[in-house]
Amino acid sequence: MQHGAPATTKLMVIYEENTDASSIYGSSSATNINKYATDCGSAQNYQALTHPSLPNYMASTSGLSYASDPWTGDCDPGGTCLTGNNNIFHQVGASGWKAYAESMSSNCSNSGDAYASKHNPAEYYTDVSAQCATNDVPMGGTTSGALHNDVVKSTLPTFSTVTPNLNNDMHDGSIQQADSWLGGWIPQITAGPDYQAGHLTIIIVWDEGSGDGNVPSTVAMIAMSPFIVPGTKSSTYFTHSSFLKAAEDVARVPELAGAASANSLRTTFGF
Repeated sequence: MQHGAPATTKLMVIYEENTDASSIYGSSSATNINKYATDCGSAQNYQALTHPSLPNYMASTSGLSYASDPWTGDCDPGGTCLTGNNNIFHQVGASGWKAYAESMSSNCSNSGDAYASKHNPAEYYTDVSAQCATNDVPMGGTTSGALHNDVVKSTLPTFSTVTPNLNNDMHDGSIQQADSWLGGWIPQITAGPDYQAGHLTIIIVWDEGSGDGNVPSTVAMIAMSPFIVPGTKSSTYFTHSSFLKAAEDVARVPELAGAASANSLRTTFGF
């Protein structure tokens, strides 16, 4: 653990899928995830406020509710399934964000084996559409590719999203499979210069838990930073707007919509 004033200047979110917190915390299928919670911190009262996936991803990057058509249909980006609403990608500017998507076929694509655009929110915002072809990239693997290179070269942007494919995010694959996938990536990211210097905070969060409709579900959220007191466990009420608030505060940009009144992850976890 590092001491002194936090030096956080970058935040990375790794999105996981469709699993209640009760199926993660303490689970023998999630040994890596629970180790990260013990090594750093976890939220016990983090609420995803709606279903299905896409409205949650949009809320986490805009602070607005997308719990209405066409978003509740998990539509692919295009036509009426695009928005001009402000968002953190636009706030940080073209050089300030990157989206790493596993198994996406090419930059800013809607296709790829086991890839789903509905888990990659940057593609839905028209004010960053010109940046999408450069900043929304296939992830690559742990030995080569976009994410590996940016981690080892300390070229991660201010804000980044990491979207595992459907087999590795608990959507189609098992908890254990996603846990193993994280076990391959997290040690590499935390060994990288950004994390080691205390500049990078990693948030692992689930889009939603069980249920359907506009009904909350309690999901796991793991916060990782060298500045977090190991084993920090919070019962504070958090939502995806709380995550956005943290990302915006790290980026030093205004808090959008629901983020302005959300409880602060940074205050609670100390990054």
